[in-house]
Amino acid sequence: MDCKEEFSLGPLSDDEAWTLLKKHSGIGDGTSSDILNVARQVALECEGLPGTIIEVGSSLKSKHVKEWKASLDNLRHSMARWQIFISFRGEDTRFSFTGFLYEALLREGFKIFMDDGGGLDTGDQISPSLINAIEASRLSIVVLSENYASSSWCLDELAKILECKEKKNKIVWPILYKVDPSHVRHLRNGYGNAMTEHENVFGNEPERLQKWRSALFEVASMSGKPYKANTGYEYKFIQKIVEHANNIKSRLYIRSIDMD
Repeated sequence: MDCKEEFSLGPLSDDEAWTLLKKHSGIGDGTSSDILNVARQVALECEGLPGTIIEVGSSLKSKHVKEWKASLDNLRHSMARWQIFISFRGEDTRFSFTGFLYEALLREGFKIFMDDGGGLDTGDQISPSLINAIEASRLSIVVLSENYASSSWCLDELAKILECKEKKNKIVWPILYKVDPSHVRHLRNGYGNAMTEHENVFGNEPERLQKWRSALFEVASMSGKPYKANTGYEYKFIQKIVEHANNIKSRLYIRSIDMD
């Protein structure tokens, strides 16, 4: 029987990162000690992400030490600010899909904000710390599960995430986890029932309710990543998300260099 098993690799070790950077930057025995010293720091700042190491190394091939130093400063800034914010309904996916996604991204060296609390009491607003985390993140992943819209907290998060997408050019990835996008977009089934409940509770906040409706319509109209029961293994689906995140991170770093 031909049996194949796939493994999700974590970040490279410091030695592996250094070897990969040397290969793609062309530095070797004849390279000046000044460049070698900076290059070692560059390899460490790439946080073991192969895609980032390859992109950075290739961009610095045959470059002067000043450009290596400028790239190191840029890398420290861009990598330190990188975050992923995960918005999800805890009771639906905390101990399944979202938990597995969080661990997979963490193994790849990403800085992730995933609130693991029990949720806010009805009527509460999201805290300033959550707002700051959303604003600081380059990418927000929104896991739209069956009961996502039943949480006023999740809906406030979603509205803020889409506001940052519009005003600050942040990246948003909706994941339609076992839900029909038309149910989210047009508030049908569980999403419709949840919004009816919110109207009963927040009837004196029409602007907030409208913001939630608009946010659900917008996020469901985006190019999302659907996961259905017949999609296949969840770990393979998660691997694709992690690979895409690595590619986006590398491209953002290179673009930030080009803009300097």
